[in-house]
Amino acid sequence: MKYQKRPVVIEAFRYDGDLRGTDGRYCVPKWAAEAYEKGVMHYGASKLGEPLRELFIDTLEGTHHVSVGDYVIQGVHGELYPCKPDIFEETYEPADGLDQYEHGTKLSAGLQEIVSAYTRIQDTNSLRDEDICLFEVVLREGKKFSNKALRDFLEQEGMTIVSVRDSRHAIVSSSKAEFGSLQRRVGNYRDNKKSNKKFQYIDDFKFPNPLDKLAPSIRDMLGK
Repeated sequence: MKYQKRPVVIEAFRYDGDLRGTDGRYCVPKWAAEAYEKGVMHYGASKLGEPLRELFIDTLEGTHHVSVGDYVIQGVHGELYPCKPDIFEETYEPADGLDQYEHGTKLSAGLQEIVSAYTRIQDTNSLRDEDICLFEVVLREGKKFSNKALRDFLEQEGMTIVSVRDSRHAIVSSSKAEFGSLQRRVGNYRDNKKSNKKFQYIDDFKFPNPLDKLAPSIRDMLGK
């Protein structure tokens, strides 16, 4: 007989080096905070005599070290265990019922609105290379720019972070050529063609607030 593995829904968070935010509050799921309070997750030293700043999880198979960037998973029976990011991203995907076509259409519309906004400011049918260079990236709920894999993904897609507004909002820069390539790749993601599935972590692309005076044409417009 042949068997296949049943679908399993888990909860997880990515460890960024701390369990609390700058305000002292937990920045991890409630179940993770409870595990820390109970001592299931705890800090210790990787070597004798070193500071107690490495995160560990006690499991039925023993105590496991959690490196920065690892995912901490809560299994179906409440058990906790760490998972390396490459294995996690190959094994799991969001289970929130995301409609990829609908989501990709929203992202494509956001990119097109950025082009249209710059064009309206210039009052011309062409865009200067330096104009399509700054725009806002908004992450989906639960995602943070502190996630190194997510930052690496943005760089890979031609988006360099210029400034982070908060955990979910940042201004990025991109050349005109890179922006055009980004539009094509988002289109491929929307149409479920060969593309990077990490676009699912982005909630929207937006034109930057003109008051920020970030783009050359915005500065020109406000200076008139």
